[in-house]
Amino acid sequence: MFFKKVFTKDYRYYAEKGHKYLAEERYADARHAFSVALEKLSCDAKGNVEIESELKDRFSLTGEKLAALNLTEAEHAVRCHDFTKARDHLELVFEMTDDTGIREKAETLADRINKADTDKTSLEQSHDCSGCASASTGLESEHVADHLSGQERFDLLVQTLPRELQDRYRALGERFAEGYLLLHEGEEDAGAQVMRELLKEGENDILLYEIALTKFKAGDAAECERLLKKAFTLNNQNSLCCLSLVQIFTDTGRLDDSLPILAHMIENELLIEQSLLFLGDVHQGLGNDNGAMESYAKAVTYPTATRAAVERLIPLFEKHGRSEEAVYLAKKYLKGCC
Repeated sequence: MFFKKVFTKDYRYYAEKGHKYLAEERYADARHAFSVALEKLSCDAKGNVEIESELKDRFSLTGEKLAALNLTEAEHAVRCHDFTKARDHLELVFEMTDDTGIREKAETLADRINKADTDKTSLEQSHDCSGCASASTGLESEHVADHLSGQERFDLLVQTLPRELQDRYRALGERFAEGYLLLHEGEEDAGAQVMRELLKEGENDILLYEIALTKFKAGDAAECERLLKKAFTLNNQNSLCCLSLVQIFTDTGRLDDSLPILAHMIENELLIEQSLLFLGDVHQGLGNDNGAMESYAKAVTYPTATRAAVERLIPLFEKHGRSEEAVYLAKKYLKGCC
């Protein structure tokens, strides 16, 4: 219903929305609203030059904010040696703003990437679930260039975790770091043994989660699920634990069971982009197209999920006879490609 309003409201409606979203730091949503307001204003016979100038300034400001966010993500990707992802974010920086300071920083970072040794192993942030946009669930292997020290390899691996978990992983100490490297560098039995020894000193959701992953990789989905549920009981704010539970439920065909976990994640803003996309996918799997469209429409407002959400929304809109809105989305977010 959100996009349907694009064709019925005037520029004042979208200008107000844009200012509201901007105040809430929802920059992608604000940018979209200001863009639509400008389009509506251009069709208004009583178009006001001052209003147009103000809307353009607001639109430009949201571009600067989003560019700055993408620059930060590009810098993080470079630290993780994920140069492909870094270049993607830098492309968005150049596309979204003409701000000299931001563009100079982006150009400097681009030069660093171009001069880097591209033969070095990159951290591949792959994902198993169709709902993932930027972070992995952890149900896969990661490899770090072995020319680095153990501490450097551990730091790089930890940087790929959700930010709220990074400090917690580092705080678990050297023995944990040793076990974590063993787990993620092919010596899973030895790594799991370290985690089990640490678990004897006190239950911890991270330790349970890491052990659960070894069970998943060994094909023991039932034990993996048991450990994940125990970890969730200890700390239901562990976003990776939550998302992995969702993946277990969906992989085993229990889509309904995943809904309460996804609702909890969205309510608590845990991996919100992935959660919204995953929720849309689950609704589609359950035959609830309206629920899927609602979830995808919310995901559009998050820069890292925008494209994936739009690509899911377009065929749903077309399926339900909303072709005009599908065309609008394609032109707005996919550069005219359906």
